[in-house]
Amino acid sequence: MPTLRGLKLLETIDVYGPLTVTEIARITEQDKSWVSRIVRACESDGWVVRESGRIALGPRSALLAHSSAAAEVIRSAQPLMEAVAGVTGLMAQTYTLVGTRAIVVAAAGGSPLHSAGIGMSTSLVATAAGQVVAAQLDAETLERLLPEEPFPDPLVELLTNPGYKAFAAGRFVSVADFEPSVPTDRAQLLRRLEQVREQGVGIDSGDLHPQIGCIAVPWLGATVIASLICMGTPAEIAASAARTRAVLQAAAAPGATREDVVTAAATRHYSVAP
Repeated sequence: MPTLRGLKLLETIDVYGPLTVTEIARITEQDKSWVSRIVRACESDGWVVRESGRIALGPRSALLAHSSAAAEVIRSAQPLMEAVAGVTGLMAQTYTLVGTRAIVVAAAGGSPLHSAGIGMSTSLVATAAGQVVAAQLDAETLERLLPEEPFPDPLVELLTNPGYKAFAAGRFVSVADFEPSVPTDRAQLLRRLEQVREQGVGIDSGDLHPQIGCIAVPWLGATVIASLICMGTPAEIAASAARTRAVLQAAAAPGATREDVVTAAATRHYSVAP
């Protein structure tokens, strides 16, 4: 549908930053003349602007959802993510449920030369971030959102994700011939989600990508279903698991502040909720 294609175009600009018309056409796999027409129409209404010959999101795009529950989540998540990243030295991200996927809506840490992952999405099946979101859903909703069995190849899904491409550029090398260790059907996933509920945390030690590890906890203080995560190499995650988990759980508590995160990081004997 033309309207949905136009929205995908705006999403692409948001994920990749300012782009030329040619770059937008290549990434979205759309005809360049169509992209040019849509960009001109969006520019006249303030949805996009031109910056040194490149297309960026305009003020109207920024105002679109400012009064939504998701916008409030982003406003409260960003300072918490900055605090978590600051005390752990790891990348911190907030994922919320959007449609059938979990999407990064706030992030901090990492190199300023690389994308922090805003807009990157993951399935509810293959990553700790997605599984922690899935674990908070009731059975009926979860069943409605899950893909058909056998679940799609999660590594292919990751590597073709536009948000991941921007996030991974210059950061990761090829993962050819790697065999993911993630649920492939509902029975396996439900067992994994039960573990997440019992332990209050999801841990990924390179299960989906050999260079990516993460710890994820449910964000109990959010007004939407969300997870807070720290991402690093599997070795970095393993070396700091208890401290990172305690910091994330402090950030995830209702009414949490930056000071709560810093206090949790400074505690010598980490008290981790079961």
